[in-house]
Amino acid sequence: MNIYLAGPFFNTKERENIEKARDILREKGLAVFVPMEHVIANAWELSNEEWGRKVFDMDKEAIYDCDVMVALYYGLYSDSGTAWEIGFANSLNKKIIIVHCDVVQESSLMVVNGSSVNIPSIDDLKNINFNNIGQQRFLTHTTQK
Repeated sequence: MNIYLAGPFFNTKERENIEKARDILREKGLAVFVPMEHVIANAWELSNEEWGRKVFDMDKEAIYDCDVMVALYYGLYSDSGTAWEIGFANSLNKKIIIVHCDVVQESSLMVVNGSSVNIPSIDDLKNINFNNIGQQRFLTHTTQK
């Protein structure tokens, strides 16, 4: 099963969370695409526009190829790239698991209701049955506090 792991990685905590989620998913035997692990060949020789297009195309292709998206989400005003990835995966009818990394923050009703499963922590990924998504615990932005 192919997993696309979405989430920001702009600071140390976000990168640590991506790595923790990645490790849990790989320990379950899942193939995990992690955008921050992929490097564009000859990136330093490309213009910013060319590099950005290659990153976009690579990530978009990985979303097409995934069976499930796992998205690390930090509340109502989370990372715009992650929000785009979630919306795109939803438009492709992909199963989406939202991991609420900051349950104190309000969540977007679009993100919560556009997903298959909402969980309150990265550690809860250990309990997800990836072969039966949709028949599991569902939290809303109002019940996660």
